[in-house]
Amino acid sequence: MDKGRIQKISSRLLQTEMGMVTDWRCDSIGPANRNFVTGGIYRISGTSEMSKGLSHSWSFILKIVNADPNRDDPSHYNFWRREVLAYDSGYLQNLPAGITVPKCLAIDEKDDGSVWLWLEDFRHEPRRWEWNDYAYAAEKLGEFNTAYLLGTPLPEYPWVNRQWMRSWIKECFQYRYVPDETSRELLQSHKRVSEIIRQFRALEAAVFYWVADLEQLPRTFAHQDYYEVNMILNADLQQEGKLGLIDWQFASISGVGEDLGRFLGLAVSRGQIPMEQFDEFREHLLSAYLQGMKRAGWLGDDNLPASVALPLLPCVPYGKYRNC
Repeated sequence: MDKGRIQKISSRLLQTEMGMVTDWRCDSIGPANRNFVTGGIYRISGTSEMSKGLSHSWSFILKIVNADPNRDDPSHYNFWRREVLAYDSGYLQNLPAGITVPKCLAIDEKDDGSVWLWLEDFRHEPRRWEWNDYAYAAEKLGEFNTAYLLGTPLPEYPWVNRQWMRSWIKECFQYRYVPDETSRELLQSHKRVSEIIRQFRALEAAVFYWVADLEQLPRTFAHQDYYEVNMILNADLQQEGKLGLIDWQFASISGVGEDLGRFLGLAVSRGQIPMEQFDEFREHLLSAYLQGMKRAGWLGDDNLPASVALPLLPCVPYGKYRNC
């Protein structure tokens, strides 16, 4: 990593050319299981000596985005350049409802085809989320999504995906396990496993009908990776009625409530919300989301976001909620 580039980025962050970097370090951060197109996420931190013997500490984030010929189409849910283009467009810096996003300090196109994205450092508070935190995040999401239903123009950029859920499910089908005859007979011989397979096949046969219904919902700007790790939630932001949001790789125009469903599903699947509390949290998040919608001025049908949250009930035949 070039010290000269570190000098320029730190000067841009400090908004002065007077400082000289005296020391700095680079630490790998983020989850071990990264997105296919993410080459690494690093926190660069250090100190710059200013005039009159003063010093200033600083930190920023470097996100390396790898070129991927298999994900080179904006219609793909994981289009590899999406977040880079989103920051480059400047659109993310003027989001409604107090949603704040890190400032983009620089974008470097590298010789190997990768892109280095230099971002303001948004830090998490090191604590476990509480009941009220989930309510606040869901309420802010409802307020944010509703702004687009009530007149905030949707982004018209080519990088914005317009059929995110359809693309994601289509990709998932490529990883579908198809057992051989012997394995199939063994699985079917187990009563509980056989029942799970039956219910899964019922869902699989109906999933694209469900997706078609989702695509009929009023459209809003969606994050599509809305869960605890990507939210910056702290007392200062909450006092200002704000919520920090990072990782816009999946940004899309989607149906109202889709982000809410993803929020609940990801929280459960990643173990943040216990499975036995699924119904309780579903009602909790939906209630807070609707409160946010109404705070933003929504006077429409409450069943719109509910129609997205309800099908997430585990192991329930699809048909019961076909017309929600």
